Amino acid sequence: MLPLRPLLSLALAAPLLVGCGPNVRKPRLFDPGNAATQRYDAIFHDPYPMPDVAPEIVGGRPRGYQQPVPEVARGRGLRPIAPGMAPPPR
Repeated sequence: MLPLRPLLSLALAAPLLVGCGPNVRKPRLFDPGNAATQRYDAIFHDPYPMPDVAPEIVGGRPRGYQQPVPEVARGRGLRPIAPGMAPPPR
């Protein structure tokens, strides 16, 4: 029978050794970045339903976000950028 302590230590350490992909970044809670970075994050992570993917939910978006980002612009937004850098202005 294997000792329990080394097995438990290995099970707890394994997720820490796996790592993340290059597109994953740590959240910056105390320094969210400049206005361009915050705008990019808000557009990229739009939490509201898209009318071209599912039936439209009337009144589901706030007043300033009635028009969602077009599909072409959403695909263009998937380009990786360097961590901590804002995308170029459009």
